[in-house]
Amino acid sequence: MQAETALMNAETALEMLDASATDAQREAAYRAVQQAANNLVTALKTHGGSPAAVETATTDRQNAMNMADELSQKIADDAVAAEAAMADLATRLYAGIGTFEQYRDSSRRRTTYANTDLLSVTNNDVPLKEDKTAVVAPLNGWTGSVRTATVDTGANPGTYTAHMYGNIEAPTPGQKFSVRYPTQFSAATGVLDTTTTEGDATKVASPSFDHSAGHKAFKLGDNNVAVVIPGSFHGVAGNYECVPGTGNTCAAQVAASGFNLGGVDATNAFGAANAAWTFKPSNPDAMVTSVPDTAYAVYGWWMHEAPNGTITANVFRALRGTPAQQTAAILVDVTNLQGTATYRGGAAGLYALKSSTGGTNDAGHFTADAELVANFTDDRITGTIDNFMGSDGMSRDWSVALKEHSVSNAGTFPATLGSATYDSTAWTIDGVAASDSGQWSGTFYEQDSASGVPQVATGTFYTTYDRVGRMFGAFGVNLEE
Repeated sequence: MQAETALMNAETALEMLDASATDAQREAAYRAVQQAANNLVTALKTHGGSPAAVETATTDRQNAMNMADELSQKIADDAVAAEAAMADLATRLYAGIGTFEQYRDSSRRRTTYANTDLLSVTNNDVPLKEDKTAVVAPLNGWTGSVRTATVDTGANPGTYTAHMYGNIEAPTPGQKFSVRYPTQFSAATGVLDTTTTEGDATKVASPSFDHSAGHKAFKLGDNNVAVVIPGSFHGVAGNYECVPGTGNTCAAQVAASGFNLGGVDATNAFGAANAAWTFKPSNPDAMVTSVPDTAYAVYGWWMHEAPNGTITANVFRALRGTPAQQTAAILVDVTNLQGTATYRGGAAGLYALKSSTGGTNDAGHFTADAELVANFTDDRITGTIDNFMGSDGMSRDWSVALKEHSVSNAGTFPATLGSATYDSTAWTIDGVAASDSGQWSGTFYEQDSASGVPQVATGTFYTTYDRVGRMFGAFGVNLEE
């Protein structure tokens, strides 16, 4: 019977749903079973089916209806809960983004990031360490990363999260191990002393150095002379060896990135009685890992959520590198530059739209495209932030106009960064622009020695949408070739 086959097919489709199926998909499958069972009941009654068959089909119909109704109610309840949670987040993040005056108060929400892998935020210098497990897609060519911290005590406990983007260039090619370390590496013994000569924790790697905090001690092996551990140094495979001294044990200590090598004494103090580690490459002519870029511009946002739910946040931009590298990057002089230049890149930040009258509640972090157009002849610059994507993975029909600023001879815009240049942004939602508000600013870096044109710019902006929306972000752009 055709109706019986349809019911079997509907039940098979329901059974094939795996654990990834949503409540809505399961509800639809149960509704399909219910409809097929209903059709079978009608067909059986019409064509004289047995009472047992009618009863079975009726039971299938009722069971499917009950389950579908339960799922429908759950979906409705979840929607109400999600809406309430979003309204709560929008209220807290709206306050966390703060007023324009709070955005401008750099002493209140200081952020530092220089020649280190740690980002420090607020006046308490809370260090945020990179979360290697988090995956952040590159944003228009700028490498993304997440940095986090959890503080249990002190003046500002809670969770800290930051998203950072940097214009990190491709690593420079590596060299042969024996060439890269000509003075430390002994051709006769094939050994590199990692304890006293190199000391770069980022280059040390081994599956045995697998602890997440503190230090890990290693006992002597069967030879009773040295600890021998397979691993790699600067990307080259080989063995680590350590001969413990009197009263100590060989150990590896977790560093900000990688591992420090040394020893622990009887009091379990790392480094108190140092142990000498050496590394012997399997192939001295193997190429070391390419040298990473250590000097680049960054931008991003950070957020602190206190145990009581209060949010504090801000955006930042900075230069990573040594003081000399930073000085070289900001040596920009566009005094005699003529013509126009277009810069494109990305922007990231936080936003909150809140309503207490049944309107839109939406909040979270965003990524977007950024474009600046500089007229160096007239020393003017404008920009646009658009193609917004929310943290939910959905696009937003928004744009932010960055109104015209002057450009200083040193490449800052507005010409005086500390000036009170207000109402220089406009946030548009679904084609409707709010009144001008907020502010934006930035700086050019890395002036090309041949053309004189700056290659990179970063900046920040703050904008509002009437009395219901607040947004701030940071951007990083490169000269369009």
